[in-house]
Amino acid sequence: MIFPLLVALSIAAAPAGPDPAEAAARAWMATPPAALAERLEREPALVPQALGALGQALGAADRTLSHDVSEYLIQCSRARSGALAKRGTWSPADVQALLTLDLVTPGRFVADAGFRSRVLALLPRDLDPSGPARLRDDLLLALNQIEGIDFAASEAIESGWGAVPRQSAARRVPYTAGLRFDDEAERSLSASIYSLPSAFFDTAAADAFLSAVRKAAPKRTILVLTDLPLYRALEGRAHSLGIHLLETYGRGYSPWPRDPFSLVRTPAGGVLVLVRPNLQTGREEDAHLGPELVQNLPDEIDRAWGKATWTEAPVPFHNGQILLTRDAGWITLHTLEPRILALLGVNRVPVDTFGTATGLDRYVAAAHTAAGELSKLYGRTMRFVHPLPEPGAPLEARSAQMRTLGGGAGYDLDSLVTFLPGKTSVALVADLAAGRKLLANLPATERSALRTGYDLAPEGAALTSALGAAQETPRAVAIAAFLDLTAGHLAANGVRVLRLPLLRIPYALLRDQAGLPDGATGNDHEFLLTWNNVVAETRDGHLRAEGFASLLPSGDAAARATFTQAGAQLDLFPPLVRSIVLNGGYRCASAHVR
Repeated sequence: MIFPLLVALSIAAAPAGPDPAEAAARAWMATPPAALAERLEREPALVPQALGALGQALGAADRTLSHDVSEYLIQCSRARSGALAKRGTWSPADVQALLTLDLVTPGRFVADAGFRSRVLALLPRDLDPSGPARLRDDLLLALNQIEGIDFAASEAIESGWGAVPRQSAARRVPYTAGLRFDDEAERSLSASIYSLPSAFFDTAAADAFLSAVRKAAPKRTILVLTDLPLYRALEGRAHSLGIHLLETYGRGYSPWPRDPFSLVRTPAGGVLVLVRPNLQTGREEDAHLGPELVQNLPDEIDRAWGKATWTEAPVPFHNGQILLTRDAGWITLHTLEPRILALLGVNRVPVDTFGTATGLDRYVAAAHTAAGELSKLYGRTMRFVHPLPEPGAPLEARSAQMRTLGGGAGYDLDSLVTFLPGKTSVALVADLAAGRKLLANLPATERSALRTGYDLAPEGAALTSALGAAQETPRAVAIAAFLDLTAGHLAANGVRVLRLPLLRIPYALLRDQAGLPDGATGNDHEFLLTWNNVVAETRDGHLRAEGFASLLPSGDAAARATFTQAGAQLDLFPPLVRSIVLNGGYRCASAHVR
């Protein structure tokens, strides 16, 4: 046993020979970067061997070698992109080849966090910012599809390549109290922000919508966050309409900017983007939608907004569940659910405790605490649109009231209630009974237009029957009871209440059910046709509201008449149908600066 040990010790003590990885990398680097880039284009079979060796040396303990390899790879990427720029044309395959060169070893980039961090450090210098913007944009779109390119990495790359005016990280500020939420209808809209990803909307739908917005608001600043395919399709039209397109380079944003951030004013009057801290399942990328806006703002708008900043709110919020008036913020019990659960230390609503006074009291007390937190954030008293089970009332009545309130679960408040200013505050509350009446009198031409517009499968009498049945299901009965309770409560508290039609369209009726929320294809899961999901403003002394048309002219006419009765003009734009189908009405699909 001694002899093998001596051999092992002698081997360990022997002088180290040349590092094969270093030797391989140095051999490749003997070729000038431009020459290697040209050779790899001619001989793509060499790419794994060459980039594998260079990538291996990128993490070498020898800092000189690591630095030399880093600089060499940057020059290779610049040479390759420079050759494409000089040629003036490139194919998708050319972009993918350049992407491979930038990532060095794509598979390892995705799988190896240490390697990825080293490559990410190089990427902001991999492209000459004076090169063709079209090539840059093609490459950024491809990069943002790669796992491991998060928002921070993408922003650094976009900034290094000259694609964005600034980095949002430099505009992040600490949260401080005293922010001003100017979202009441007494104010006019000075700017509107929309998110139009090409995965949701085609060119024709986006063009029709934006053209209608511009016609209704000739002087308003309009900003549209969109990705490269739709950006290029809309570029000429946007220019003629005076609309600013903000390129998101393929990041997976939703079309609903209302929920993840608020546009507020600082004490000095500048615009601040207030990002919510709570992530929404399936929409986690939307956490970056606010910073995306800040980094992309055109310089002239950024200056007008006092050099926009952003911060994260100290408590969760969901703007689809909060309606602001001059003196109050209107909410439901469901608005507060995430915070209530956190305060109670549970992960689901403890419905099984609502049959006891103790369980009800704990839940309602947590609701009041959460409402108080929102009051501090929004600078307004939070008021419930419905009654709360109060201590001292008979337990059976309180439990029954909680069951009725449960009928509003799963719906955004702004799809059900609209507040308008006046001598007496007006609340427009959705009404399923009015929706049933609308259906009963629906002309055959409108039923056909509804089927075509939303791509519903049944036809004729089968569609009529299915739509009628959808307004009578247990879920329909539950939401109707919730809305009637809400209307009665508001009226009892001095609010003038008017009702608007509401229709439930079951997901089961859709011809194409791809992309729907998990578990949402059953007979009692639906999207809403609602005339409540609007944004109101006072412009030149006149109160007006804007929203999506429903594709039911009789329903639109009934809604306009109700808004007129409330003292407001209702303008309806060509709908973004996919947004509506996913329960994102106009208010959800827009954010505004007043």
